Amino acid sequence: MAGARRCPIPVRSSTVTVKARLDGHQFDLEDLVDLLPTGDTRVVREGDGYYLTSTEIDNRPDSVPFYDVAPIVLRRVNGLGRAKNPKFRPVKLSGRYQDGSGAHTVVAAGTAEARARVHAVAVVTDSDGVPTPQPSPPGPRHASLATAHTDVAEALAIMGQPGALGWVEMWKVYEIVRDSVKPMKIEDLGWTTPAEHALSARRLTDPT
Repeated sequence: MAGARRCPIPVRSSTVTVKARLDGHQFDLEDLVDLLPTGDTRVVREGDGYYLTSTEIDNRPDSVPFYDVAPIVLRRVNGLGRAKNPKFRPVKLSGRYQDGSGAHTVVAAGTAEARARVHAVAVVTDSDGVPTPQPSPPGPRHASLATAHTDVAEALAIMGQPGALGWVEMWKVYEIVRDSVKPMKIEDLGWTTPAEHALSARRLTDPT
């Protein structure tokens, strides 16, 4: 985002990677694996488990435990998932963590949910029928922005909340984006139109 505010984070140097196990529907967990396969914040699959890792968790201030930082990072990750796929449902921390010592905490497991979808994979080829390299996913770059800019982090935190998003929440996200691009206007950037803006404002005041 243009004009984004810098967010300096005091960190410590660490060589220990903390892995926070995630709970959620497999569709949503796989979406995050596809979205964040590389970078400072990742979601990886190991065996039958899905784990969140982040240098922000590993390099937290000495006085802050890792289990206080992980929810903050995950909320932004869930926001990225929602921004990419409107059908995405936020995943949760299971309460189980692994670090260099193998220590972990166990909490009660959540409930399962049945969902179905069709996932099509398209292969792009050149004129000779040779598959062309796919572009890198945007997730790692967007996750890095969230650690450096408070407005990006705030918008993703709103979008990554556990419950459903309503017009109030989405309007807050709009206001964050609007303020971050000033003196430009969102309409000038082609991200919306005056008519769409007016419609959103009416829905906010009268959701029916």
